[in-house]
Amino acid sequence: MPRKKTNKKSAPSGSSFTPPPPINEQKRHRRKDPSIVPSPPYLLASKCLDFGCGLPIIKKACPKAEEGGWRSALPNSEWGTFPHGKLSHSFVSYFDEEDLVKDVTFGDYMHSINNNTGNTAAGVGGTTAGSSIISTTLHNYYNYAFQTNSTSLSDLTHPLALSVLLLLVLTIRTMKKICLPRFSSLGRTLGRAAHGPTWENDNSDRIFKFGEYVYRLCYHSAVSFYGLVYFHDKIWWDNARGGTKHLWMNYPNHPVEPGMAWYYLVQCAYNVDALLSLLELSLVVEWVNPLAYSSALDFLEKEQVVDEQQRKRQVFLMMAKSRRQTLLWTPLFHIKWSPTIRGDFREMMAHHLVTNTLIFFSSFYRMTRAGSVIFLIHDLSDVPIDLSKLANFVKWKVTTIVCFVIMVLLWIVTRLTFFPFVLCRSILLESHEYMVLKGTLDPALHDAYYAPFYFLTGSLVVLHVTWFLILLRIGWTLVSKGETHDYTEHKNGEDKKDS
Repeated sequence: MPRKKTNKKSAPSGSSFTPPPPINEQKRHRRKDPSIVPSPPYLLASKCLDFGCGLPIIKKACPKAEEGGWRSALPNSEWGTFPHGKLSHSFVSYFDEEDLVKDVTFGDYMHSINNNTGNTAAGVGGTTAGSSIISTTLHNYYNYAFQTNSTSLSDLTHPLALSVLLLLVLTIRTMKKICLPRFSSLGRTLGRAAHGPTWENDNSDRIFKFGEYVYRLCYHSAVSFYGLVYFHDKIWWDNARGGTKHLWMNYPNHPVEPGMAWYYLVQCAYNVDALLSLLELSLVVEWVNPLAYSSALDFLEKEQVVDEQQRKRQVFLMMAKSRRQTLLWTPLFHIKWSPTIRGDFREMMAHHLVTNTLIFFSSFYRMTRAGSVIFLIHDLSDVPIDLSKLANFVKWKVTTIVCFVIMVLLWIVTRLTFFPFVLCRSILLESHEYMVLKGTLDPALHDAYYAPFYFLTGSLVVLHVTWFLILLRIGWTLVSKGETHDYTEHKNGEDKKDS
């Protein structure tokens, strides 16, 4: 008896610990009873620890996997005991092979072509063979990119898609360099015609931004037209056939048509360029003279008769004032706000960061249907925004008011009604039903990553409401003062000289 009592007391907390079963078996348990899945913070913590103990350097310090890995070292063995332990569940960060139809790589495509057609060019020789090979290769590239469903181009994190994305970004930036000066010249001409030849002297920033928004108007009009034509007969837009349920049914094996893949690529390239352009428009980098302090001392010594302490104090005040006007100060360079900075820079920066994260996230996890809906409703509401800004830049008051009213109405319909109450509702309710309960998705994978996805889409709702409040402020200024002030471009309103 004493021996048994001693054994109970001296037994380590992990002596009764049972290692969790393999991940596939865990998944079967979770699909049978989703209630055993821990909350997202515990799932993410378990995933981070699983990942860390899988690294070569840390792996040696972790307990052996056969003994339960890091879970066997927990102070409370119940935490790591499957299935009810909070840290007991493991899951893969992507889909299982049995649940997923893989994207078609170019190698897979060529292999299928060769198997279907055979080597028919074996007897062709000379120059004809060379030209035939080139034309056949180009034809295969075209068919793969524009005629084949669910290729590697539909995953923006794939090296091939990233290469195409880089080319598209460079193409867009090249087109902007060519087109923006011409668009700005159009704004200069319209401004002169409306306000006289001296108008452009005090409105160089307006002229520059006019060119930027003509480009934006062309883009948003083009992608909105394409989206309306391409998606008008898609099943997830038709409530009579199930509507938004089809955003999640048969997930993750939705066929991604070439039109959808290129729609995503172009939209992503535009948004990446928009982020870069926002930084270029809002920030200025200035190199710092390492001898600036001593040069300022010499200047004050020559220009003013002051004592040594007063001279140094004034120099420090000059440098402190410069720092307050500087976003980032280093001994080598300063990053300052540009005169052309947008009034809603913070909101736009948050918007671009959230949007680009959602684009890559939805592409990687095959949520392109939901992503395309977000794209389209934003593009449609952006068209009257661009028109109202263009009219305001050249001070066409009546046109500005008409475009502003259309913009507010469309904003309410698309971003404040459809987006939160139709799409976000579908994400919150229908996605779990059709992806997990009626689908094949691992409940742990869904629960671990739905929180970041909800947060990102919720952030867009918050930004939409924030911008709408800015629009109400613009409308109130218009009604109460009879003036059109664009607070998205000028935080405190526009100067009278700009009016």
